[in-house]
Amino acid sequence: MDLSRVCCAAGLIAFWLSAANAQCAEPKTDATHSIFGIVMELRSGTPNVPVCLCDAVTGLPLAKKTYKPIEWGKGQIENTAKEMAIVVTDDKGKFSFENIPDGKYRLVAQKWIGPYEGVFAVHGTVIQLMGTADDLVVPRPAEYDKALVALTPPEGGIVQFDQNVGNNETFMFLSLSPLEFDPILGLSSMGTSFYQHLIGVNRMPLGKTTVIGVPEKPLYAFFFAPDNSPGSATVEVPVTEAGLVRIPPEPFVAGWSNARKTPPPKLAELMEFMDAHSLTPDQLLNIPKLSSANFEVYKARMQEIWKDLSRKIELAEGTSARVGDILAVKGYQQLKD
Repeated sequence: MDLSRVCCAAGLIAFWLSAANAQCAEPKTDATHSIFGIVMELRSGTPNVPVCLCDAVTGLPLAKKTYKPIEWGKGQIENTAKEMAIVVTDDKGKFSFENIPDGKYRLVAQKWIGPYEGVFAVHGTVIQLMGTADDLVVPRPAEYDKALVALTPPEGGIVQFDQNVGNNETFMFLSLSPLEFDPILGLSSMGTSFYQHLIGVNRMPLGKTTVIGVPEKPLYAFFFAPDNSPGSATVEVPVTEAGLVRIPPEPFVAGWSNARKTPPPKLAELMEFMDAHSLTPDQLLNIPKLSSANFEVYKARMQEIWKDLSRKIELAEGTSARVGDILAVKGYQQLKD
């Protein structure tokens, strides 16, 4: 027997086996750039719960492909929702987000009655808040995969909203923080703090939504009704203890005949001040007069203005106002006209 040939054959077999085992082996997950968690209800993991990964700094949801923040106002809400980094818990209530870039993150979980079909599909009138987790820093500790982030329903309160509309096109956003600007600014009115404390969303069948698991804290609901002439509304929900609280319809700010067209007191004061000093929003914000000839110039200027709604503009007599408030004044003037 040729011993050298036997050794060579044995070596080739060993190499083939090791290569085959390497291909069959499951790839190792980088625990330091992953978030592992569990959604728990009544001391056991809850299956089929959507969990959304958000940016902790801006509060905005993240894109599932890039993990970059998604701005709601950049496109249709339904299309934006399809891009979101959302995973559904397994049969033991566990979930994970993997290969996440360095940064600070936030988790938001809720569920509907029935199977999950997309965050803004028309699931029904009942949502259950399943908890949030704030300020999750990536990279994680090396042994983090052995300790899951636990999300649990906040409290036992129930709030019932009814915006009294005849279609399924109204969207509800629920937060622990109030809107930054008047709802006349639409989706841009929510602002960073509202996003950072968002706890639930729903597409409202006929304008109705019942929220289960509400924390005993003040809540702020924002309603957005897309249309050729969109309408928005906001309502503050008082501290809710265990039990049911019904919130009556809040008038939408819109150009419809049955909607609200008057500004709240603070904006009304700003409008009066500007009128008294012959100041106009277009003048203060350097907005060119819109015409077919300068449409692109007008569009570019408006896009620039909307990028920084919190910036303050000097008015008169040492008074200043935020860009967002001046745009809101312009919006109410257009409604009045």
